[in-house]
Amino acid sequence: MSRLLQNDLEWLYSLESTGIKLGLSNVRLLLKKLGDPQDRFGTVHVAGSNGKGSVSAMGASILRSAGFRTGLYTSPHLVRFTERMTVDGKEMSEERLAKYVSEMRELSGSGSFPRPLTFFEITTALAFLHFSESKVEEAMVEVGMGGRLDATNVIRPRCSVITPISVEHTAYLGDTLSKIVYEKASIIKDGVPVICSPQIPEAMRMISWMAECKGSEVRSLGRDFQAERVGQDLEGATVRLSSLGTEVKLGMLGRYQCQNAAVAAEMAMEVGKNIPVPKDSIIEGLSKARWPGRLDIVRRSPMTVLDVTHTPEGARAVASELSVFPGSPRIMVVGMLRDKDARGAMANLAPLFDRVVCTSSSSPRAFSPGEMLEATLPFNRNALVVDGVGNAIDVAEGMAGKDGFLFVSGSLYTVGEAMQHLGVLHGP
Repeated sequence: MSRLLQNDLEWLYSLESTGIKLGLSNVRLLLKKLGDPQDRFGTVHVAGSNGKGSVSAMGASILRSAGFRTGLYTSPHLVRFTERMTVDGKEMSEERLAKYVSEMRELSGSGSFPRPLTFFEITTALAFLHFSESKVEEAMVEVGMGGRLDATNVIRPRCSVITPISVEHTAYLGDTLSKIVYEKASIIKDGVPVICSPQIPEAMRMISWMAECKGSEVRSLGRDFQAERVGQDLEGATVRLSSLGTEVKLGMLGRYQCQNAAVAAEMAMEVGKNIPVPKDSIIEGLSKARWPGRLDIVRRSPMTVLDVTHTPEGARAVASELSVFPGSPRIMVVGMLRDKDARGAMANLAPLFDRVVCTSSSSPRAFSPGEMLEATLPFNRNALVVDGVGNAIDVAEGMAGKDGFLFVSGSLYTVGEAMQHLGVLHGP
């Protein structure tokens, strides 16, 4: 990486320290200065608390299998900034990244905006510009936070997708589930159909009311279409999808990925009303889709699995899947961010392990190892503190030995640092 690009990226990352500022006026003005690139390709918009990245990755794989040049925008990244915006599964070149970041830096310093641009506003505009200039035809766009005032909410998608919603980001989205659902479901546009994952009743009532106000049809998994996991091994799950009338072998593990696959398939069939998306492409796309850091086996000795579980609901779903992985003793390394319910997540996961190693990623938003330990001890007394994700993994490996099971969990930052330490592949 050139020194100039490194300098520009350091400037971009420095904007994260200014915090999150929700709102659309800045990003709309920035996109207008760039020629409104977001209007030059079709989109599917995905919001929710759990599973939105997986659904987005599955959707992108389906659209690629159908022959479309496909963009995928997700956040945050695990290791490299360019993981956030891929075209047909490939990250952009350093040369193009340098060009874009330099252009954004110049625009940011022009004094043309009501307030300083944020990291996510610039990143979103950069992604849309990259997709436009790469001649993307269709793109899966994952919401960053919330929905109503998220920088991605400038698109008019072919379809809106809402994955399971839970209480999170309360400082920004509200302190009740209803307020959070309102923010996230505000990606629903007039007359644009909505595909919905299973929700708790309170969330589903709010989503249905909001869709009705917009004149948008809602189809929900469990009510309007079905998914049944019929098998699973270490290579992936097999799911029967009512939408397709067949079984599909996924390249991902977990009952919740079967639900995500059902939602992605239903989304593809909805999009297929306007562009050609054959059934065979849906099956092929689901079988080829990968999403790193989600029940992700990265090593067999010791059996090592990474997962970015960060909510109590997500932890409960992951906990129900861990018995598929062999190995004893069973050791967990965990590090989470301060805006997450660490205690709630640990209530579901910590009792399943012989030892828990509490650590902290390098993110300034992370719980300290001591704070993580405090959240863990009520559920597993065999917990200890180790500074640094790499050091924590080294300690855990010593405990697990070659026949053990090592599970690394928590924030994307924790899992990303684990990937770097272990030298495993990363990115979509």
